[in-house]
Amino acid sequence: MDANNALKLGRLFRVPYGGEGVDFVDQLNYQFTSGIIVLFIVMIGFRQYVGKPLHCWVPQEFTSSWEDYAENICWVQNTYFLLPNEAIPEDDFEMLRVRHISYYQWVAIILAGQAMMAWVPHVLWRVWSKRVPVLLKNAREAAVPDKEVRHKAISCLVAALEEISEASKRYRRTRGIFQRCLGGPPPTTRITLLFLIVRIFFIANNIGQIYVMKHFIGTNDTLFGLHVFQELLIGSEWEVSGLFPRVTYCDVKVRKLGQLKPAS
Repeated sequence: MDANNALKLGRLFRVPYGGEGVDFVDQLNYQFTSGIIVLFIVMIGFRQYVGKPLHCWVPQEFTSSWEDYAENICWVQNTYFLLPNEAIPEDDFEMLRVRHISYYQWVAIILAGQAMMAWVPHVLWRVWSKRVPVLLKNAREAAVPDKEVRHKAISCLVAALEEISEASKRYRRTRGIFQRCLGGPPPTTRITLLFLIVRIFFIANNIGQIYVMKHFIGTNDTLFGLHVFQELLIGSEWEVSGLFPRVTYCDVKVRKLGQLKPAS
């Protein structure tokens, strides 16, 4: 990565995409979160789709083509994790009791979905709050020392406020509950409602992604991420905890002299 690309990537975390009306909490929810996720997608996707996603320890009689075949099969189908004191299952009934690892293949895709979902509340805010950035920008520029810029900002600010005032008058002149329901809430409360709805969407998105990861990992523990962090702090090894294991098992059936024999 050259200096120009690094500079462009760094702007992702400095520029408040969305302009006026976006605070740090908004940036943290959609900009910083999605930016970090994109970095993880690049690192993981490069290993999975460009390099070799896994390496198998195969019997000595396996040729290189057999080894490639076994690695492809094990990557497509699920592998399983065993503790050091557990024996390799010998039949289908014992296979039902082992812990299958089925999420490594889909990490990049799930992260991409999470990054897109992080932007949904902000996109709603950008689409429906068209006047807010203009009002905030003009209000900020109305306090600058430059007379020409200040005069232009005040004129734009007055025009925008007059437009909102006229919309409020038209709404008050509307008669009938049905017509008012079709017209939506009053113009003076639309931004407030939109602000609250977007915040609710941000919270719902964060909570929903916790349950998505819970289902994706295949655990019943809602605080799974916190427990993983605690295991890292106390120095627990993955061989004992089984959290994101780096070594798993996979069964590949091999034909030898007309007989079908498993090779683990």
